[in-house]
Parts: sequence; C-alpha cells; structure tokens
Amino acid sequence: MSSASLFVTPEARPAARARLICFPFAGGDINAYLPWLSRLDPQLELVIVQLPGRGQRARERPFARMDLLVDELFGNMLSRLDKPFAFFGHSMGGKIAYELAKRLQREQLPLPELFVASGSGSPCLPRRGAPVHRLPDALFKEKIRELSGVPRQVLENEELMAFVLPILKADFKLVESYAGRFESPLSSRLLILGGNADTLVTRDELLAWRELFVETDGIRLYDGGHFFINQHSDDIIDRINVSLLGGEVPMHRAS
Repeated sequence: MSSASLFVTPEARPAARARLICFPFAGGDINAYLPWLSRLDPQLELVIVQLPGRGQRARERPFARMDLLVDELFGNMLSRLDKPFAFFGHSMGGKIAYELAKRLQREQLPLPELFVASGSGSPCLPRRGAPVHRLPDALFKEKIRELSGVPRQVLENEELMAFVLPILKADFKLVESYAGRFESPLSSRLLILGGNADTLVTRDELLAWRELFVETDGIRLYDGGHFFINQHSDDIIDRINVSLLGGEVPMHRAS
C-alpha cells in the first residue's frame, strides 16, 4: 500500500484509464472504501483520502477548518491530474470534495469527470439545527449513536471512544463551521445519491446540488438511512464503473 500525504492508493493500477477519489464521512477512514477495490473496474484506480487523526496518521491533529484542509488537499492533488478522475464524497466528504473541485476550477485545472454527492445536502444551503460538535460528550455520543455511522462495538468500548471522540468532534466542527459559497457552475457531471429514510438530509437538500453544476446524471434514492452506502455499495460502484467507462448497470436484487 502506497500513500502520499492525504491520498492513499491501496492498489496501484498504472494502466488505469481513470481514478476514483473517495472522500470520508465524519469519523471515517480508508476502511470505509477499501472493500470497493474488488468491485471497481480494473481500468479504474481507487484513491482514498485519509484525513489526519486516523489510521497511519493517527498521531496527527485532525483538521477542524475546511479552508486549511482544502489547501492541503489541493497541494497534494496536483500530482494526480495526469489522467481523468472522479470524486465520490459521502456526507462530510461531499462538501470537502466540492471545495476541492471549486479550487481546481478557480486555478483553471482539470475537474473531475464525474462528481458523486452521496448522502450530503448542498453545501450552499444554510445549516439546519444547532451545531452537534458543541454538545457535551454524553449528548454528543447519543447523537452519534442515532446516526448509526459508528459501529456498536466502538460506541460501547470506553477506551476506543476516548480515541474516536476527538476525531468525530473535529470532523463535525469542520463541517458545521463551514458555509459553502457558490462561485460558478462546475463542469463535472453530477450524480446525486441518497437514502429514502435519511433523517439528516432531505430530498430537496440533495436536489439543490444541481444548482452548482452544469450537467447532472440525475438522482438515485436507495432504501435506507444516512449510511445507505453500506447496504448498496455494489450498485453504487457499478454505476460509477458505467458512468466512467460506459456499458450498462447490472441488475441487483433488492436488499
């Protein structure tokens, strides 16, 4: 496994036609996307953003400001513009990916051919509700439990939670203290994914992404809540394969 700063390439594919660059949700690390490697078309190379504070970067301080994170990402992105690429961002990851894409466009550099906004409301909408990162630890943990994004074995392990809690709070502060600003429509093709039972992101908030892009591949709603990607990753990866390489999306049995 090779890594360079914030970007990790689990399996180098020098002959790949394009790269899929995945951005994490709050508290997420590369393990969320590693299983995608076996289903991703061999002509696509998987690259995963590994934020400080987790995995091999566990001793580093997590980012709590979007502008500083995007500066770091942009500097490391320049060596990955030698072939076409796509951005996939779930929840917080969608907003990070959007800010990086804006920066690339501002600098007149290549943009992702495909931008997948997954389980994430438009970054240019005002936030609903009070900031979660300001809650006392007990209430913050309860909120995290509601989201179902942290495995139960972690939530119930005090030692693990002591390690994970500062990362989660930093991630929530990063996204909750950030307000996206529209500059000009991005020329990437947009694909919107959501969960039909997601209590955090409404369909209208998903659809508002369309105002930020020139072209859209539409919206796909899956059965499930905020972390619908866990149950429907096969279909999601197949759609990315087809969108970047052509062909038809295989049929999947409902789960």
